[in-house]
Amino acid sequence: MSSIPDAIVNQDAKFLTDNAKRRKRLSLWFYFLCVAIALISVVILIVLMVSIWSQGQSRLSTDLLTRAHSELEIERSGMWPAILGSLFVCGTCAVVALPLGVGTAVFLEEFQPTNKLLRWIHGFVQLNISNLAGVPSIVYGLLGLTVFVYMFNVFGQIRVNESAGMEIMGYKHFYQVLTLEPGHVVFVPQSDPTKRQTTFDEPFQAVDPDGNPIEISIWTPGTPKPSDPAIRRQTVRAGAIGGTITERNWYYFRLPFDKSFLSGGLTLALVILPIIIISSQESLRGVPSSLREASMGLGATTWQTVRDVCLPAALPGIMTGSILAMGRAIGEAAPILVVMGAAVAKSSGPKHLMDDAVTMPVLIFNWAGRQQDEFKELSAAAIIVLLVILLLLNSTAIYIRHHVQKAQS
Repeated sequence: MSSIPDAIVNQDAKFLTDNAKRRKRLSLWFYFLCVAIALISVVILIVLMVSIWSQGQSRLSTDLLTRAHSELEIERSGMWPAILGSLFVCGTCAVVALPLGVGTAVFLEEFQPTNKLLRWIHGFVQLNISNLAGVPSIVYGLLGLTVFVYMFNVFGQIRVNESAGMEIMGYKHFYQVLTLEPGHVVFVPQSDPTKRQTTFDEPFQAVDPDGNPIEISIWTPGTPKPSDPAIRRQTVRAGAIGGTITERNWYYFRLPFDKSFLSGGLTLALVILPIIIISSQESLRGVPSSLREASMGLGATTWQTVRDVCLPAALPGIMTGSILAMGRAIGEAAPILVVMGAAVAKSSGPKHLMDDAVTMPVLIFNWAGRQQDEFKELSAAAIIVLLVILLLLNSTAIYIRHHVQKAQS
């Protein structure tokens, strides 16, 4: 056998050594590039935080958290209705998106179809879910406007200051009638909801503002008017006109949903649903297949395996992804602006399911767009409050993940 010349061996060794050094230098340069990009991002974030803090720290007070928006007392304006509105909207979003998203992920990941057509449908659904995760939120706002607010105008077209649709439950219609006592009204139960006004020429039964039943008398002009205030409260003028007023309970429900917090919550559920599905699927994929095989070997069904083995093992990742998705929902403004509008003149939170609401991002958007310096400072303070809430949510996600993983280990 002929031996390889030492010169060739040394040349190959030198080439390998130079190649290794070059790769090491490239790896080092790439590492420093990643660190530099990360530092730039952190510096930008710190600059933004310092700028926001310098503008808004003077407005951080109890008034900001306990009062409502005011055009007259700008310096004492607050965001309490917006905080309540965000809680209601995001609560609706969580109730709809979390079970639906996790259930979809379990179905797509654990119940694999065996039929060729069903496998194709399964792959098509998976592809669309992945694509929907990158759709801009404004598109979801337009979808929510069509589906939830107007419901394709199936129940009639909604016009300004006029609602079309079908009331389901939680309402009572009354005719509101002025009595002879100035400023005092009584309410007459309305039997025909299509009749918006009526006149009264004969005595009738009504209820007072406290809900007590009373007998109403008719006073005809030209006859002596009662002088006793108690009698005047139970007397109306002949031909008095009663206009419709609606009493709504907290469970008031109608179709379509119109510009209500329910529409906003359902639209946000569409926004975060793909994120929850994908994060839940990744968590389920992280469960070792040996656990599934062991459960199946002991005679458990697929559903029992998913319920007792896969879901508990994947729970930390599912909860983390879900909480982070809810953090995105709280900070969304574009879909809410499309679905619920930009009005912020709200003195309290929603009173029933079909009531409108203002959320924190919409309030910040409104304040930041005004010319007064006081509103710009208030918007910066509101951003600080929103960031604190998001930080608490993210910290909760980290704590829950750590606590569940520690309990399982």
